[in-house]
Amino acid sequence: MAPNNNYISEISMPKMSWNLKVRVVRLWHVPDREKPESSNSIELIIQDEKGDRIHATTARAVMRIFKTKIHEMRLYFMKNFVVGPNNLKIKTNKHKLKLTFSHRTSVDEISDLHFSLNIFNFKPYEHLTNQLEVDENELFDVIGEVIGHGNIESYNQGGKTSTFMNLELEDHEYACNHELN
Repeated sequence: MAPNNNYISEISMPKMSWNLKVRVVRLWHVPDREKPESSNSIELIIQDEKGDRIHATTARAVMRIFKTKIHEMRLYFMKNFVVGPNNLKIKTNKHKLKLTFSHRTSVDEISDLHFSLNIFNFKPYEHLTNQLEVDENELFDVIGEVIGHGNIESYNQGGKTSTFMNLELEDHEYACNHELN
């Protein structure tokens, strides 16, 4: 990294003038509860060249600026964020802070063939099936094959309906099947 760029591990509050060279490793839209066809925000997980990650979000007020500019798997120079505590119920990474895009945030796509493409956070299959080791607030990747599935089921809790399907997965090391929700 050039001397004027920062690493994700250096990010602290209340400074806003962070200059990051990062890859967008995950990107998703959070739908509006009233209008599911509309987005409330764009959520990102960005990763620097050391492999450190942080959650970033674009609120509805600035989504139009960034929605066509930012794409998953691409590399960017990003700077000028609002830094705040990561109070998300489900944590997407271990960083205690998160970044929020503002009108002052700058995003420029770049190319660097030497920047790592190692974007996966693989865990062994037994990590997924061991109820004692699974942190339900952690995102990770597993390679497996869906070899069976159950019916789509729904349940209502606190006035909110959720749907789920049981899946049977198998990886390259296990001949036995494991059932997961």
